[in-house]
Amino acid sequence: MSRHAQENLASVLLLAVFAGVIVLCQDFGPRARMIPLPLAVFGIVLTLIQLAWHNFGSPENLQMDMISVHGPDVLTGDAPVVRASGPAWLREVKAYGMVGVLLALIFTVGVMPSAFLFTAGYFIVTRYCSWPLSLAYAAMLTVSLYLLFVVALEMQLYHGLLAPLFQ
Repeated sequence: MSRHAQENLASVLLLAVFAGVIVLCQDFGPRARMIPLPLAVFGIVLTLIQLAWHNFGSPENLQMDMISVHGPDVLTGDAPVVRASGPAWLREVKAYGMVGVLLALIFTVGVMPSAFLFTAGYFIVTRYCSWPLSLAYAAMLTVSLYLLFVVALEMQLYHGLLAPLFQ
């Protein structure tokens, strides 16, 4: 099976999972379906966009690697060069380490501070963008999460083990 067919199959399976979530949500009460239903609808929309982009978009746009992408050559205008850094096991250890750091942050300081610290830290450590831009992106994400989950959905978020020290 070609990579193109595998990616289409994965997208169709994702659509089936999201559709299943919508069907299962119909048995929930109005408050119980406030999280899974919008997420499933949003997931279907994003999956359909990904399917359309994958099947009808430019093939050059699909050559992307999440590890390290360098900009086009200024002189020749060639497409971006994709380089993987280090052996595969080291990249996996780094990825698991990032998940561990995020979980430790959530456990100790809570969801909102963790979202800000992890996002800003990731952008700064990977040098994806400058310090001010990293902090701005992290602040926008944190405010968006707060407005969605605390204000709109009226959820009580976990405040972390250190919360009693700050009250």
